[in-house]
Amino acid sequence: MRPSAPDEARPFVETSIARLMRSRLGLTHEECGISVISGPWGVGKTWAIDAFVKEIEFGVAVVKVEPASTKKGATCIMVMQMVLESLSTLLNYREVNHPNSHWILRRSIYNMLNHYRSVTWDRDDTAQFTFIFDEAQYLSREAIEMLRFWNDSDRTTTPFPVGLIFVGNNEFALQEDASGESVLSGAVRSRLLFQEFLQYANLGDSDLSLFLQSRGITDPGAIAEFLRYFSSPGRPRDLRYAERQASFFRRRAGDGPVTGEMVRNILNV
Repeated sequence: MRPSAPDEARPFVETSIARLMRSRLGLTHEECGISVISGPWGVGKTWAIDAFVKEIEFGVAVVKVEPASTKKGATCIMVMQMVLESLSTLLNYREVNHPNSHWILRRSIYNMLNHYRSVTWDRDDTAQFTFIFDEAQYLSREAIEMLRFWNDSDRTTTPFPVGLIFVGNNEFALQEDASGESVLSGAVRSRLLFQEFLQYANLGDSDLSLFLQSRGITDPGAIAEFLRYFSSPGRPRDLRYAERQASFFRRRAGDGPVTGEMVRNILNV
């Protein structure tokens, strides 16, 4: 059996969701806006973020939000520490301390963004920078409220307004309950440039076919069997799961192709 393909053998695939996300990420960055993108796991959200950041190269920092110990989500202090770490990596800034003081953290972030502005200064005296918060469902309401002021042109606590993009799974609360409480306040929601709700249904047959081909499944019969399998009721079009299946079948096939008969016999479609 062959080992799994290395990362370079698994290229980025421009699915319908990837195209939509890259468009929304790019426009939000250009407009220095606030946008929210939510959707289930496995539809390629993080892959689209990575491709966008690679294309932009500079001026965008991705903050991977980690789960907090409380149900309320990551606190303001935790989020600023994550932001500081992301900025340190992006700007090659040697930041060894991660203090617990709100004011020291805010000053450190301010100084780093000021440094970024100094090295990207242009003729019209503007600077563009965007933070993308991946796994945003782990953010607390208070943290998002704090971040909102980073985007305000008149009340920003950063040296210049920054763009904010929140990308989360379906549990990322976007609708207010009867008490009016949600992760996103009305003040944040009213400022949104884009609000996108992604679904597995957004991944069509052509998307899944293209994805399978990029993962080494090229036999038309095999692709047809996979499409039939992922079209069955209750079977989500989870690209991570599809990738694991493709790796499994490539190993089973050895040096030969993955055929429709092989897929049909094992998946029982």
